[in-house]
Amino acid sequence: MAKTRAFLFPLFLAMLLTSIAGCTESTATEEPPTVEPVVVNTPVPTLVVLSEPEVQNNCLECHTDKERLVDNEKPIIEVISENEGAG
Repeated sequence: MAKTRAFLFPLFLAMLLTSIAGCTESTATEEPPTVEPVVVNTPVPTLVVLSEPEVQNNCLECHTDKERLVDNEKPIIEVISENEGAG
């Protein structure tokens, strides 16, 4: 029992001192001041509106002209179904 007490007492004392040391006020370390970014005055890009080249819409001209439609019409071809007839 005396050996156990001799071993446990320094162990208990070390634990007590460590816990007390953890409760002390910690010293605050000063953080280095942060450097604010320097704002450089750069010109703001402006939006340039480009005019699109005029595209001719020939579809409307062709589809509204009845004579052109009749002239360009494909001939109607009669298709004979292969499923009918003798076989």
